[in-house]
Amino acid sequence: MARVFLVNPPSPEPVRTPLLSFCHLAASLRAGGHEVALHDASAPHAPRSHGEIAARVTAFAPDLVGLHLKTLHVQPAYALAEALAPHVTLVAGGPHATIMADEPFAHGFRYVIRGEGEEALVELADVIDGCRAKAEVAGLSWLDRGLVRHNPARPFVAELDRLAPPLSALDLFDQSWYGKPLMDGGMMAPAGILSSRGCPQACTFCSNDVTGRKFRYRSAASVAAEVALLRERFGLHGFSFFDDSFAVGRRRVRELCDAILATGAPVWWTCTAHPAHLDRDVLADMKRAGCAGVDIGMESADPGMLLRIGKGVTVERVLDVLGWARELGIHTVVNLMFGWPDETDAELDATIGFMDRAAPIAGGFNARGVVVPYPGTAIYDDNHERFGFTGWWLREPPLAYLVFPTSWDEAEIRRAYADDPAIDRNFFQHPPHRIARIRQALARKADLTMDIQRRRGTNAVAENYVPVGVPAAGAR
Repeated sequence: MARVFLVNPPSPEPVRTPLLSFCHLAASLRAGGHEVALHDASAPHAPRSHGEIAARVTAFAPDLVGLHLKTLHVQPAYALAEALAPHVTLVAGGPHATIMADEPFAHGFRYVIRGEGEEALVELADVIDGCRAKAEVAGLSWLDRGLVRHNPARPFVAELDRLAPPLSALDLFDQSWYGKPLMDGGMMAPAGILSSRGCPQACTFCSNDVTGRKFRYRSAASVAAEVALLRERFGLHGFSFFDDSFAVGRRRVRELCDAILATGAPVWWTCTAHPAHLDRDVLADMKRAGCAGVDIGMESADPGMLLRIGKGVTVERVLDVLGWARELGIHTVVNLMFGWPDETDAELDATIGFMDRAAPIAGGFNARGVVVPYPGTAIYDDNHERFGFTGWWLREPPLAYLVFPTSWDEAEIRRAYADDPAIDRNFFQHPPHRIARIRQALARKADLTMDIQRRRGTNAVAENYVPVGVPAAGAR
């Protein structure tokens, strides 16, 4: 038995509920016979200083400490790692560690897990426990006598139902880190469920190395049981599906919606979906099972740009989806992004003009949305040398996004929509007049979204839906 301590490093963007990814990892470690503790230093009320975190780690006396690495917040994560490294054995995981697997070794880490972490982390704990050799752990990178060694990639988990139930690890999270429970009278729980992994699309701005392009999904019965547990044990009647692309597979969606409906008491939920996977019948199935909102990934409204970024959808299709959702009473948030490499004035104006066209039938638009070239994406690979932003996540100050509000306070919403530090970074060297136009586009998103809410009237679903529909800082 190994003792493993998981840490979500401090970041300027607070996490308001227990991390579903840490639930999955901790539950898998427990199922594998190991002892687990964790600390979410990104929670609003959790201890955040290196000294406080180190004290908690030391008190547990772990054999292995795991840190979750995201590109936007990798600098504070590395600073924490360097503070802990002299005293503990560190393993890095998460999207940034998967893509930049050599990098963490310069910051005190001894191991890196690439890709999905549940099975690999259990096997690494077995290594620490003396039951397995390092070279046997697929997806593991490690230091071998001072040299970095990369084991072969681990195949993606094909049967997601075999993973340990994530809610079995909720006792490891401290309620005081997050404040009030999500629902009055309810217990603390994650605000979401994963019903599938992987995304079959190949968008140039998205790196999906952790869960891959092959779409895999849990059985409808397994997901429905988790829905019922969230409602009955934790009092949680509203949640989000955190799937990369929820609506893949018409028959799967119908079976899943049937199973959710069969659990009895009503729930409401939101998801993110590619518009090519949505039609009126699919949306109707989702609606009857409690779907209250969908984030629609569109990104640009210029036909040529949609082709260049590999989006695989047309403007007309998106408008159809918005119309069907409006008829069915499903709230929609349209995700649009500005500042693509080589984006022309006409292409930018096409997206801005689309917002006015879509506003009568959409529920709103995402906040921020200036394109960021994340490592591992085609946009990064094709442009970092040309525009000189190689390794920007280490060489430059972190992109400091302001905390997004949790209510529909108009002044706060407008501020949050306009707050996009990527516009000042200007990765793709757009001329000043285009930067000014992008600023106008960000403000227009806020204006139209607030107009829509005033026209329709905010309600409980819309208010709770705000945090789901706003992030455009991360790759989808």
